[in-house]
Amino acid sequence: MKEDMYETICNTIINFIKQEIEKRDSEGVIIGMSGGIDSSLTTVLAVKALGNQPVFGLLLPDSSVTPKNDTTDAIELAKSLKIKYKVIELNKIKEQIVNGLPRNKMARANLLVRLRMSLLYYYATAMNRLVLGTGDKSEMMLGYFTKYGDGGADLFPIADLYKTEVRSLAGYLGLPKKIINKTSSARLWKGQTAEGEIGIKYEEIDKILKYLENNSYLSSNSTKLNGNNVSKIKSLLEKNKHKQNMPPMCKLK
Repeated sequence: MKEDMYETICNTIINFIKQEIEKRDSEGVIIGMSGGIDSSLTTVLAVKALGNQPVFGLLLPDSSVTPKNDTTDAIELAKSLKIKYKVIELNKIKEQIVNGLPRNKMARANLLVRLRMSLLYYYATAMNRLVLGTGDKSEMMLGYFTKYGDGGADLFPIADLYKTEVRSLAGYLGLPKKIINKTSSARLWKGQTAEGEIGIKYEEIDKILKYLENNSYLSSNSTKLNGNNVSKIKSLLEKNKHKQNMPPMCKLK
């Protein structure tokens, strides 16, 4: 992207946040800060839109899965932006809830994400603020999020930016390289990464998503994309289509 394009994107997102806060008569925003690229960029843009006082960072690590440097990076960013923040360790809370429940790796992972969102909304209600979602376009299109977890928020400022575009914009805004270059992960379990779970690098994921979006799911014969990976992404899109809409409602009339 060219520099003027970066500036246009930043201004659009900043104005979006400002307008939504004013429209909803809110006193600010709550952001779940993970130390990753998406939440870090969202936080920076929120401060640019609102200043530091109306932005509150909530850090919600689970010591059994969250690397210490994630929390450290998030704290350093919060301090550099001069925003208030709070750290709540979730491991004991999670373990108390799952004690005696059926053992299931994915169910435990999704519970952790939903615990985070519950706390974000607790603080949002207590402080009369909106929850700022941190999902990017790649994750939203793939359905790579937990329903009623990180997929639940009041605003999604960067949801029209692919992951590779998020990294580029973060570089333009001067975010720390250790955050920009960090491997993306929802920290659902120890060692989990987004690219590892999907099996494709984001550089190729984004190329495929852009291709499919612009070509209405036509075959990939005319492109240099890996056909197996295109099929894998198509399958993932179809599998997670239910996440793109509200649950089906029974209509009586």
